[in-house]
Order: sequence, then C-alpha cells, then structure tokens
Amino acid sequence: MRQTRQMIGRSPWVSRAGKGVAVVASTGAALVSIISALYSYGVLGKSEAHQSIGNYGAAWVRLRPTVDTAFAIGDSIHYAATVADKNGSILVGARPTWTTGDSTVASVGEDGAVVARGPGQTTVTVIVGTFVATSRLVVKQRVAGVVVSSSIGDTAINVLEGSELQLRARALDARGHGIVQAGAAWHIDDSSVAVLAPTGVLSARNAGRSVVSAKIDGKSGYLPVSVMTTATALNVVGGAAQRALAGRALPQPIVVRAVNRRGAPASGKTVTFRPAEGAGKTDPSTAVTDADGRARTSWTLADYPGRQWLSVQVENVDSAIAVVAEADPVAANTRVAAVSDDLRGRAGEAIDSIAVRVTDSTGRVLADVPVQWTALDGGVVEAFDARTDSVGIARARWTLSRKVGEQRARVQIGIGAAGRGIAPVTLQVHAAAGAPTDMLIANGDRQRTAAGATLKKAVVVRVIDANGNGVADVPLVLSLSSGSVPDSVLNTDSVGNASIRWTMGRSASIHTLAVHVDGIKKLLKVTATAAAGSPANLSFEDAPADKGTRSKAKRLYALVTDVYGNPVADAPVTFSSKSGTVVPTRAVSDAKGRVLLRWTPSSAAGEQTLNGIVRATDVEGSYVAQVGKPDTKPAASKPAASKAAASKAAASKPAASKAAASKPRGR
Repeated sequence: MRQTRQMIGRSPWVSRAGKGVAVVASTGAALVSIISALYSYGVLGKSEAHQSIGNYGAAWVRLRPTVDTAFAIGDSIHYAATVADKNGSILVGARPTWTTGDSTVASVGEDGAVVARGPGQTTVTVIVGTFVATSRLVVKQRVAGVVVSSSIGDTAINVLEGSELQLRARALDARGHGIVQAGAAWHIDDSSVAVLAPTGVLSARNAGRSVVSAKIDGKSGYLPVSVMTTATALNVVGGAAQRALAGRALPQPIVVRAVNRRGAPASGKTVTFRPAEGAGKTDPSTAVTDADGRARTSWTLADYPGRQWLSVQVENVDSAIAVVAEADPVAANTRVAAVSDDLRGRAGEAIDSIAVRVTDSTGRVLADVPVQWTALDGGVVEAFDARTDSVGIARARWTLSRKVGEQRARVQIGIGAAGRGIAPVTLQVHAAAGAPTDMLIANGDRQRTAAGATLKKAVVVRVIDANGNGVADVPLVLSLSSGSVPDSVLNTDSVGNASIRWTMGRSASIHTLAVHVDGIKKLLKVTATAAAGSPANLSFEDAPADKGTRSKAKRLYALVTDVYGNPVADAPVTFSSKSGTVVPTRAVSDAKGRVLLRWTPSSAAGEQTLNGIVRATDVEGSYVAQVGKPDTKPAASKPAASKAAASKAAASKPAASKAAASKPRGR
C-alpha cells in the first residue's frame, strides 16, 4: 500500500493534472469576481443600489439642505450629496468636489462639512463630473452673551472721585466670537456713586461701590465698579523756603496737606518724601496723612552748598510737588577768588564781564551758590546769574560811575546772615576817562596885554569825555593868527588840561588862537587883545591946511607911538616953542595916537623949533622949521625917543623876530 502511494506521487502525469485543475479553478474565480463587480457598478443587471467606478455612470446630483443658517462663528453644518445614475439608482462610490463661494464666510471639507468663518452669506457647491448642485448658507451671529470692561480690558475697575473712564461692551456669540453690533444700552445700579453717559463714559461722583450693566439684543453683561476717595492736591503748609548750613538739618519740619477734589482733608493717604540725588535725607521717608490730611518729615541737607530739592508725592496723584531749601556755604570750607586781577575800564562805560570763582578748601568747585554784587563808588553791577555756574564761577556786568579814578565792587558769597561769616571779595578798577568828545577854555581867554608881550596868564584848554572827565595824553594842534607859542603841538596832562604860554605879535589888534583835536569836529578859538605899549616915540607930521585961509599958522599932527610903532591913545602931551605960539600947549592923544595942533612961528628969520614931550615919561619930539628964506623947505620933524624906550626897543627886537617867526600865517 505504501509502495502504491509512492508510485502514484512519483508519477509525472498525476503532477501535471493537478496543476491544470488549479489553473482552471483560479480562472473561474476571477471571472466570477469581474462579473460581480460589473453588476455592482451597474454595468450588468438591474440592481437598485450599485457602486460606481469614480463618477462613472452618474446622471444627476442633489444637495441637502438647500438653505441653512449658522448662528456662531465656528459652527459646523454637514451637507449630504446624492449621486444617481440614469436609472435613478444611487451611486454610493461617487467622489464629489466641494467648494464655497466666499471662503471668508464659510469653508467646506472633503466630507461636506461646512464651517462658518465670518458673518455674511455664500453658496456651497458640489460637483460630480459635469453635474453641479448648490445650496445657500447664511452666517448670522446671534448674541449669546455680553462682556463689559474698561477700554484696556479690565473687568473689575477702581476709579477715583471726579475722574472719567470709557467703558466698552462686547457682544459674543455662542462660541465666544465678537459680534459687530449697534451701541449697548447702559445702566448703573447706584447713580449717586457714578453716572453713565449713553456712550459708555463713566463719571465717578462719590466713594462707593456699584454695578454697571450693558444690554445688547436682550443679553446683559455686568461690571463691578469701585469709586475711591483720594487726594487730588498736595500743598506745602509748613517748612518751605528754609535755609541751613550745608550738612545741617533744617530748623523746622516739612509739613504737607493732602485734600480731595472738594477741598476736604484726604486722610489715611501715603505720602512719600524723596530728596533729589545727593540732597540729603528725610526722616521718615514715608508718612500717612492724619485726620486733617497732614504729613510731616525732618530734612537734613547734604554737605554741598546751594539749592537742594525734595520731591513730595501722595498716592493716586501722578504729579509731585517740590520743596526747595537753601544750603548755605560753611565759611571755613569756602574759598572765593577773583578770576582776573587786571580790570580796566573807562568812566561811565561798562566792563562786560567780571567774575569770581567759588571753591571749597579742597579746590572742588561750588555750583549754584548765591552771589551778591554791590558797587561801592557809584555805578551799577548787574549779575548775569544770581548763582555760580557749573564750574563755580559767577559773572556780572559792571557799569562804572562817571568819575575817573579808583572804583570798587564788593562780592558777597551766600545770603543768610551776611554770608554766614564768609569774607567778601573786593574788586578794584581804575576808571580812565573815555574818548575825547569836547574841549573848552578853562582859563586865559580874552586877556589884554601890550603888543609883543606874553599874556600874564597861561591859556588853559581842557579836553573832556562824554561824562565831563578830563582826558589825558590827547594831542592838541595850535594855529595862531599872530604871536607865538613855545610849541604848536602839545598833549593834555593827567587831568586833561593843556597850558599854553602865548606871546602877542607886534601889531596892536585882536589875536586868535585856534585849537584842534582829532575826533572832535569842534574848533576851539581863544582870543586876546594886543594893545599899544607905553609911549616910546613922539613925532610930528603935517596936517592938511585949512581951505580958504592964508594964515601963517602950521597945522601939525603930533603922533605918539610905542616901540613897535603902534599909536598910543590917551597919552598926555605938552608942546612948547621958544619963538612963536602953539595951540594947544597941552593935549591928550586920540585913539589914533594923534594930537592936532597949530603952530605959528615968529617972524624972525632962521630955524625955529617946536618941542613936544609926553608927560611923566622921557619921550620927546621936535619939529624944526626954517623961517625967512622962501626957497627953503621946513626941516622934518625929529622925534626923540627916551633912553628907556630905546633900550626897550633894542631888547624887544629879538623877541619880536622870534614871535614873527612863530606865526603860522602873516597878516
């Protein structure tokens, strides 16, 4: 039996027959599967429900629902598409394409699930092959709740009395998305605490608590509100404007008072006292206002002089007030020095900048220290700033008084108690005269002296500035009509005067002396009268004869002159003749130095002489006439000068020559 099996297993025919049976079986199974698939997809048979191969065989498509509404952003609506063949059989294997008309309103997935994205309406479209079906979708948010908050999103607020706050109401749909709505209807439970405007502006009135509500489409939201009493103003009521030595405590505490908007005390409020950087310290640094709204602290100043600031602030008030105290410099630790020791200026004019530097004993500059300036000898000192600058220097403009000479200005550092013992600094300047603006005759004008003589008084010319001060070292240029001066150019002395010694010319007349100074348009003129000198000569000359008369009397002029030939008026003259007669025998010379006389010689032949003498002098003159010889002419007059006059004339010749040589122009 075993052998029989082995033989059969080894037989080639049996093996090939088995393989053939297997192939036939496989082929039959495949045909059955193909026929079943064709039947299932509607190719064979008339089944009521077929599967499709893709969209093959689709004859129409329908979409459900045809219209729908979403009431919240994010809501999902599931659409169903029905695809059928030409026989109306449902094709369950179709693969439709889904789209929406406006993706900002809604979006759709591959399974027909539509999600609302924003308010509005759009279409939902399904496409199967060439067949299209549409549905309308409306997204209209419905108010499901209201959120009330401040403009910055606070949902519980605290406001101060008298302040205003803008509130906001937001409508939300069921999924918490905001809805663009018209304005809300506002309401507050207690209007004595605060009031609400239709726009949602909250105006806090009095301290207390209340609830604000806003209603939109029948839905309300709520916001708790607390109105707090607070300080609205802070004032210094004690300790302001104090001073102390640098590094010391102020003698009185700093007291401030907080009030609310109605002016009533704001009690229980925290006040902070904060000195500026490096401005000392306070004790305490914070304090709570008492029943009268007051808080106080003690302030110890820093050890540098100048102004120091304390900032004071009360809670709930953004602004702070400043308290200023003056730290006076300590005398033992303060040094004051003039920036420049060489000050120069003109009387009545300004020195643009004088300055002192203030330091401590280590050389550190002291800024913001008060400085006082005082002019001690007239004038005005105007400070550029009442305090030292950042490098410890204080500057001022010093307008000098109008007088020349030494002038002083005192500089005092610090204010309280005369600088708390700090020694003042005295600045000194020599005030020189200003530029020359005018000149005048101080002395010696309109003098009178004899021709050729030097004036008894020197002519003094004074050159002054705009303030009337004499200006030194000013060159004067002299110009003379007659006479002479030692020098035609000379300078004024230390007080602005120039002394001129003026010698008259030989002619008896009015002389002028002109003075010129560069920069002054005015030309100064000095006058002097050169009169005739003492009688020095007596001479005779014929006078015109009387018309129509044949008298033997001779008309003569007796002429009295000085040494330079200038006629001498009012000279008493006596006439005499040994023969004949003379009329008058005594006379006084007129303004031209002349005396008109008549001399009648005797009838005796020969020379006859008429003599004249100036009384009280030794000046004599004579006139000689020849009588008895008709063809003989009368002898000329022979004036006789006195010895003194001759000596004077001789002595005056060199002086006259010198005077003439010094004339700038001749007559």
